[in-house]
Amino acid sequence: MTFILSVLLLSLTTAITCALPGTFLVLRGQSMLVDALSHAVLPGIVIGAIVSGSTHSPLMTLIATACGLIVVVGADKLKGSGLLAGDANQGAIFPALFALGVLLLSTRLSNVHICTDTVLVGDLNLMALPSEHLLVGRLDLGPNMMWLLLGVAAVNVAFMVVTYRVLQASTFDRDFAVVSGMPVKIVDTVFMILVALTVVAAFNVAGAILVIALMVVPAATALLFSRSLKTMLAASLGVAVASAVAGFLIAWLADVPTTPTMAFVDGVIFVVLMYLRAARENRARKVAEGGVFEELAESRGLRL
Repeated sequence: MTFILSVLLLSLTTAITCALPGTFLVLRGQSMLVDALSHAVLPGIVIGAIVSGSTHSPLMTLIATACGLIVVVGADKLKGSGLLAGDANQGAIFPALFALGVLLLSTRLSNVHICTDTVLVGDLNLMALPSEHLLVGRLDLGPNMMWLLLGVAAVNVAFMVVTYRVLQASTFDRDFAVVSGMPVKIVDTVFMILVALTVVAAFNVAGAILVIALMVVPAATALLFSRSLKTMLAASLGVAVASAVAGFLIAWLADVPTTPTMAFVDGVIFVVLMYLRAARENRARKVAEGGVFEELAESRGLRL
């Protein structure tokens, strides 16, 4: 498989995998939880690398995912205590975990060359190099990271299909879902585990910063013109695919990093569609106001 094709496929896989759970996070008002998780998994990645001796081992993935869950559980406990207001419960936990990861990275793994920029924004092109491909005999099946992300995406899809009714009910009316006897708590816990797993899987590609854009922006864009959950899920994936393809082409032609370009395109699409929606609503409001004036004038025997 050529390097260019590897980059394109990895771009598409990353965008789709991140966009799937992002839809529910945006609808639940938990978008910035991705920020907390993406920073909190760093110490887990470093500890996992120290214990397993590899940055691609299943053990590292488990430890990093567990660190992400510390934010979810800890923030929930702090919120329940009533001692902190707003989202300060998250802000009190993840900076400390991220700082711990940086300290471990600069001491225990100081002899390993890990670029700080890669920790923050990832390196999709590096993960698409031939040395990072899955080989079966002489058959090149593409980047290892692509297959890891495909596996995570498959788990996310299976979970959403099985628990769709519970996710839908708890997203739009949590009290009703609880009163109805739905297993809301269990589904929410598993969902957060999968969100953390998705962040960990995408870390090498998107880092601790850009994974937020890849998860949140497609869903936020889809929310601008969607009228149902299924429509929003489909639209979110459509935006993710469009930004991945466009970002890849721009990055290839301009010779710039792929993941930041994808995130930038995501932002451009959101701004353009937001402007178009605002313009459409303004026109609709003017038409409605004009209709009101015409009715008023007709009632008084006047012509406009």
